[in-house]
Amino acid sequence: MLSDQESPLIRQLLALRKRKEERIQSQLNELRRQKVQCRQEKQRAYESWLESRTRLEETTLPSETLDRACLNRLLAAKHQLYVDERAKAALVDEWQSRIENLAQAQHELREEQASLIRGQEKLKEVLNDN
Repeated sequence: MLSDQESPLIRQLLALRKRKEERIQSQLNELRRQKVQCRQEKQRAYESWLESRTRLEETTLPSETLDRACLNRLLAAKHQLYVDERAKAALVDEWQSRIENLAQAQHELREEQASLIRGQEKLKEVLNDN
């Protein structure tokens, strides 16, 4: 049997937990939105990387003999294509890492939410048994 002081205190605690659960749900919704946005950005970065990879793989050499200056320009251009391709590949990896971090944060929030709900159910049982 709960005393006159315990019952309102438990109700207050339930209200606080309910607000916390709503905040967690809001955070989960925001993480979900960010995850979708990151996936879209990753897809764009991936498509850009594929284009740069294709340009890098293209080998169009002039049919005439190259002098040293022309060969150096060609090598510099290929090197720049390689640098661009690697930067775009790194960007794809960064987006994937962000997505994984968001998924981990979602998992932790879901666990916290489940624990909170279990606690609320126990408090409700205590009130109902009264």
